[in-house]
Amino acid sequence: MMFRVLSDLTPSDPYENLAVEEALSNVKITSPIIRFWVNVPSVILGMFDRVEDEVNLDYCIDNEVIIARRHTGGGTVYHDEGNLNISLIIPKTTYLDLGTCYRVLGSLLIQAINSFGVRVDYVDSNALMINRKKVSGMAGSLTKYSLLCHSTFLVNSDLVALRNSLKRLKSDVTNLSDEVGETLKPYDIHKAVLNALRNVFNTDLITDSLGSHEATFARKLYLSKYSRDYWIYRA
Repeated sequence: MMFRVLSDLTPSDPYENLAVEEALSNVKITSPIIRFWVNVPSVILGMFDRVEDEVNLDYCIDNEVIIARRHTGGGTVYHDEGNLNISLIIPKTTYLDLGTCYRVLGSLLIQAINSFGVRVDYVDSNALMINRKKVSGMAGSLTKYSLLCHSTFLVNSDLVALRNSLKRLKSDVTNLSDEVGETLKPYDIHKAVLNALRNVFNTDLITDSLGSHEATFARKLYLSKYSRDYWIYRA
């Protein structure tokens, strides 16, 4: 099995990044994709969340925290330069249920965390916990062509800004850097996850970029959906 690797660790526009996620899950693919991406400071709503329930708008406006909405369910999260987003997109012919996709991505993240000498627990809300604090959460979607599950990973995020941006947290959170006792960067987790992928699947990793049809589709979604208030502030 060959994995296509898409990596961009430069903090960038959450609207564009979320559009790419939906585009990749709605085009026909022949091999699995793992994607790494980083957003500038932003609050990302789950598809069914309400801004007024989840977001401290005054704080976000005053501190230039972007409000965005993804196409998957799950809870509202905070992203910044210290948070790594990891997406696994698998052809539907490979696995038929989203639970398997979660378990595959979860196992990769657990192995990556363990490589830093830290014990982590997987809980049934698709979250990874260290000392009862959340370091990573997952959400996903099932489309005609593929299964997608994506994860946040708190590497060295601004937890003060995280707590101030959100009205509520289902559980306390932690950075892997704080648990390890040294400053880690998203690149360190990127490297550890790719090592785990090689160990688990004994596979070839092909570094790639978006194809022209994928980029065109993502741009269309960005302009018509992700950057538009009707989508972001939907009830």
